[in-house]
Amino acid sequence: MNSITTRYGRIGVQSGLELYPDGSVRALIPCAGTVTATPLGAFAPRHDSSDERTKTGASLEFHPDGALRSIILEKRALVATPAGEVLAEQLIFHPDGSLSRVFPLCGRTSAYWAAEDEIRLMEPFCAATPFGDITAKFMSLAFDVSGRMRSLTLWPGEMLDLATPTGRMPVRIGAAFYPDGSLRSVEPGRPTPVETPVGRVLAFDPDATGITGDVNSLGFAPTGSLSRVSVVRTMLGWTDHQGERLEIRPTFRESLCGNADTEPVPMRLTFGPQGLTLRRAPDEPEIAWAVTAQDAPRAVILPPEGLFASMGKAACHGAPASF
Repeated sequence: MNSITTRYGRIGVQSGLELYPDGSVRALIPCAGTVTATPLGAFAPRHDSSDERTKTGASLEFHPDGALRSIILEKRALVATPAGEVLAEQLIFHPDGSLSRVFPLCGRTSAYWAAEDEIRLMEPFCAATPFGDITAKFMSLAFDVSGRMRSLTLWPGEMLDLATPTGRMPVRIGAAFYPDGSLRSVEPGRPTPVETPVGRVLAFDPDATGITGDVNSLGFAPTGSLSRVSVVRTMLGWTDHQGERLEIRPTFRESLCGNADTEPVPMRLTFGPQGLTLRRAPDEPEIAWAVTAQDAPRAVILPPEGLFASMGKAACHGAPASF
């Protein structure tokens, strides 16, 4: 049996050994019977990936200084986290040993194990968050080195009604927080009216990926003021110094569903001390205004008729039919 020395003693290596350039251990799959001490207790890391659900990669990963970075457990176990006890399958640690992120489940999806199969293993549980205690199906919970919640990530299809600086709204995917617990960002669950320095818009990003709730399309400054928002059913209009009426509307692309339809690309509006910055699409340059200027743009919410012909069929990217 091959084995290698780590900060946690000698570990038998079954497969998947990876090293950093200096020769220290980066990752491995340990032999059966291995028990690894972590800051949250001793756990058996996964050593077998013979079924259709279990991930095939390393179950132990280390930081460059030798500290444990990640452990995927052979069996789910109750773990004490800053948000309360979580029945966990993967733990990720900061270099100092504090918990960075906890995953209740850590399965792979494939032709033989779908996301629907995975989520059927998940039961809602209660977590202490800056919003208070919330019971939901959480995909992960993330913390800073002081144990303060950095973000929460929801399973696809999970929705929470949460209070934000712009009012209560349905939230999907997740939410992120500043160290003092104030809200950094959320992902609106459906098109939601939001007041901005240029008027009311419908906040929604059909391109939101849902991988984590660390960064979301509706963002706030530490003071609670709006810092960014993504929109599709909204245009900006203004009159220039020559009296000409100008407009910026969403651009379109071929539908991500692979049909022959087109769909709007979300526009991103960012607000800061200098005013408004708009990016109509990722490959287009930013446009900036001082929102206090006489020719500052004003937002107009567009009717759905004619703008979203493909949206009713485009459930593959999460846009609601009532968009």
